[in-house]
Amino acid sequence: MASSRSAGHRANRQKSRGRGGPGMLLWIFAAVVCLLTLALSDFIIKVQLDDHQNGVRNTAEQMLRDFASGGSRSDRTLKGRGNSSNTDESQIVLSVSSGENDPTTSVVEALIDRRRRVEVPDSERSIAFVHVGKSGGSTISLLLRNGCMTAVEGTPCEPERYKKIQEAESTVSKRVDFYIHTPHVESGKMAEYYGRVTSVVVVARDPLDRFVSAFLSRHPKNIDATRMQNSKVRREYEARGKEPPAWAKNVWGNGDVEKDQYFRAAFEGCYPNLQELTNCAGGESIRTEVYNTTISWRKFRAKHSKQISLPCRSICREIEDGTSEYIHHVKYNYEAFLADLPSRTEVFVIRTKNLWPDWININNLLGAQEDVEIPNDESGGQHVNSRGGRQPVRNNLDAKGQKYLCEHLLKKDIIRYIDLMNRAVNLSDEDVKREVEGINASCPTVLESLAKQRK
Repeated sequence: MASSRSAGHRANRQKSRGRGGPGMLLWIFAAVVCLLTLALSDFIIKVQLDDHQNGVRNTAEQMLRDFASGGSRSDRTLKGRGNSSNTDESQIVLSVSSGENDPTTSVVEALIDRRRRVEVPDSERSIAFVHVGKSGGSTISLLLRNGCMTAVEGTPCEPERYKKIQEAESTVSKRVDFYIHTPHVESGKMAEYYGRVTSVVVVARDPLDRFVSAFLSRHPKNIDATRMQNSKVRREYEARGKEPPAWAKNVWGNGDVEKDQYFRAAFEGCYPNLQELTNCAGGESIRTEVYNTTISWRKFRAKHSKQISLPCRSICREIEDGTSEYIHHVKYNYEAFLADLPSRTEVFVIRTKNLWPDWININNLLGAQEDVEIPNDESGGQHVNSRGGRQPVRNNLDAKGQKYLCEHLLKKDIIRYIDLMNRAVNLSDEDVKREVEGINASCPTVLESLAKQRK
């Protein structure tokens, strides 16, 4: 009897193991998977929140999207004709922004869209050089046979003008038909000029850096210091019987001599530095609402003077709106230069901070058989308008002032600049990403706003 009960007990235990063993393992496995999923979800949410707050690329999020879609980001690109600094010259990679449909796309990636790139067959290319002020265009213009103001209207430039900088002529110099600068924008004929060519080479600079340079370069104290420096250099070279370097040129004011005194007075009384310009435009407290002073000037050897009153607040707001002539290169910005650029136009970009590598690359893309020679600095051709040194007035923007400048004076320029980068056939996707990341570092609230509009 005992033996029978023992055998029955063993049989029941075996049945119990047979029913519960594998089932229990499945339950344990499911529980572990569930816990891991919850932990991973919590991690992803935390990364998204942290990255959104810090304005940085959401790497974990991107990796998960790539995994879910069955391939990396580069696997989902479209290929077409074009050139890129990191790809074969016969191919161009068009990265499609997913920002419109994916709310989790990072700010930077949401603004990168290379689909607007256009490449023109080389045999059909006609090219203009576009010099946006304070971007490094003076340096390149001296290397172009048609890099003078009159070339656009068919009047030839000085023969072999590039030889003042270097002996050999570049491929770009041979192929550029004419040069466009601020006076051409002032003429109101930009649409006509763009209509004459298939392609443009544009020298471009980070919008914030360009604005700061535009302000500081026209400050009377900086102009006077530069005039003294350049005059001294010219005298030293002439005493040795040598040609002065290209950068040691005369520095002129804006407009006629009387108008220039108005501009100088506004710097002195309304916005003596960048921070006070943003305070003035933004409604913050300023030293004076109306600046009363006497201006003097000479014209036709006669001396003139007059009392003037400058309404500082309204002048600052006109500068913000882009309607004021008081700071020349601030008014004639990317928006002014590029508003009439057709979408069918091919774009090459020379970035100010990457001036010579981009110059070499574009020459190669346009048919140079070897890397073009870079001017030696003794000729003054490497940096025509930028000689370094300490200016009397420098950038003093605080974080609040920079934020105001980005949001109220630079937003349109930032839009144009990013579009220009996206259209550049000589820039790789990584090049464009670095440029957008640079803007995001200095003007994050603007890019966040633009990215939201794309979604």
